[in-house]
Amino acid sequence: MILVRILFQVRQGHIRQAVEGMKQATANVPNRPRILTDLSGPMNTMVMETRFESLAAAEQWRNALFASQEFKDNADVGNDWIVGGANEFYTIEQE
Repeated sequence: MILVRILFQVRQGHIRQAVEGMKQATANVPNRPRILTDLSGPMNTMVMETRFESLAAAEQWRNALFASQEFKDNADVGNDWIVGGANEFYTIEQE
């Protein structure tokens, strides 16, 4: 099992808009991710987290996300709020 976390650094004052935009962008994709916001660590961090059976399944999901109309509709708006980010991939060793 693979855990994928996509971290976004959001411009000050726009975390709520970024969360709502990501909810809309992922509304109709399979394996809808959890959306997290920071309580500690770097401020204005939003994380999109989901689990997959394999890296290949994660890549298929990403392709489906980028191809979805909801994602395309929200991508331009998000570009104004997202200032950086990172991808993290983990093997889940124990639940």
